[in-house]
Amino acid sequence: MITISHTHEEGTLVTGTVKGDGAWEILRTHGFHFFPSIKMIGIRQSRDQAAKRYKINGAAEALREAGFEVTVEIDDTPRDRAQVLADQSDRLEDRHAALAAKASKHAGRAAAAADRANQLSERFAGGQPILVGHHSERGARRDQKSMDAAMRTSVSEDRTAQETARRANAVGKQAAYSARPRVTARRIKRLEADLRRVQRNLDGYTRRHLLHDGTPYYIDEHPPATGEYREQLLAEKARLEKQLEYDREQLGTATDDGEFVEWGKHNIHVGDRVWAWGYNGLATKTNPTTVQVDFRDHWKPKVKYTDVVQVECPHGDEPDLIAPNEPTPTQPARTKVEVPKLDHDELQAALRRANAVRVGRDREAFVSPPAVVERLMELAEIERTMTVLEPSAGTGNIAAAAVERGGIVTCVEIDANLVEVLADRVPGATMIYRHDFLETDTAQVGTFDRIVMNPPFSGGQDILHVTHALQFLNPGGRLVAVMGAGIIFHQSKTAERFRALVEERGGEFEPLPAGSFAPATNANTVVVVIPAAA
Repeated sequence: MITISHTHEEGTLVTGTVKGDGAWEILRTHGFHFFPSIKMIGIRQSRDQAAKRYKINGAAEALREAGFEVTVEIDDTPRDRAQVLADQSDRLEDRHAALAAKASKHAGRAAAAADRANQLSERFAGGQPILVGHHSERGARRDQKSMDAAMRTSVSEDRTAQETARRANAVGKQAAYSARPRVTARRIKRLEADLRRVQRNLDGYTRRHLLHDGTPYYIDEHPPATGEYREQLLAEKARLEKQLEYDREQLGTATDDGEFVEWGKHNIHVGDRVWAWGYNGLATKTNPTTVQVDFRDHWKPKVKYTDVVQVECPHGDEPDLIAPNEPTPTQPARTKVEVPKLDHDELQAALRRANAVRVGRDREAFVSPPAVVERLMELAEIERTMTVLEPSAGTGNIAAAAVERGGIVTCVEIDANLVEVLADRVPGATMIYRHDFLETDTAQVGTFDRIVMNPPFSGGQDILHVTHALQFLNPGGRLVAVMGAGIIFHQSKTAERFRALVEERGGEFEPLPAGSFAPATNANTVVVVIPAAA
């Protein structure tokens, strides 16, 4: 047995149906909806309204034709308006709590996705480019896609959390606004018009359509309502009368307390200054429902009396300003719902670099992570106004750190894409040369107080680059470079000669922690410090 019931307290609800029995497919075509909060089927916005009998009876008839046994129960007795508003207030409190919980849930998802994106961004930290053809390319591209998906999820969830928090904090504002005396007065006018319309349909009426000379050309006869339409109109009439009684009582109290003035021809006269929403001018004519105001430039709009805010009436030596002392709308005291707004700028910048910067595997462009850069700066001991060179500068992590310490920085980089990245990430660099460093000499770039570098490692390139860089040192200068850890123990003549050079100049090797350049590469590395020749 399916029951479709309607009361003003509960609205229109359906009981006796279960998922999969076929009733839902019929009900939805007749304007019924499923309410997840109460796990029931019903008609939206049917509480404290006259039953929508055409929907209810239409759905009941369709269900019966499909073989269901259906009972319709309608109680259209309107409730006391004060009780209606009290119940609405309780539902608003429940809605505020539900929205607050929803905002917190989405904020948690946004933070979790942002943490995931941050973890993935470590591969691209400091502008690490994708090395096309290198064994790390596949993992880098996979992380790039995962990072993009995590960041998009984080941004979407963060927006949802912020919007839900805004909705939670707005709960009750409309109710507070609707209770204002001026709004109540406008609502009374609308309810009175609705009541006249309902009564006209109950009694029946005739509408005459006239020609320009007043001769009727069509008469539209509307007989008195009958059947279920009449029952619905009677229920609507009772509801309107209940609400009008309550609103008139509230407005009368506000008038007695000086919170509302009912404007009309009785207290607005020609020549009075009238303030309304958007208008401020002298009254030129008063009508039954509006006052004409000389606003500006001979524009004379008609303003509804319900939109008037205050009136200045010159009755004697001094002008008399009439204005209601309307109270400020108040809402129940609630804790403001606030969720942290995430800043995705840094993640988006890392993702843009990951998408835009790609170099061939032969470049070995493994950028220096923050911890490595910090150690290089400590060993370089850069002071303000010192000239600093970063050969094969890549994306400029070392150069940027040197600029922060007051160095006058010059970069050399052969890759055109990376030169553009350098210009963007290290705007404090004095010069950026697009050269092959091994083909660069002092006549082109000069000499420097400090050289800090992270050259390619494979095939002894690090020895070649560091040895070439020594010619750019000023007397008393210092070179600090990252090198492959093999330089410490390789038995090749090149490695031995290089270790002898470092020893001769009073330099030193310092191993870096294992995995310092992970996940881009797992190669072990050291830092070499070489003073300039005496």
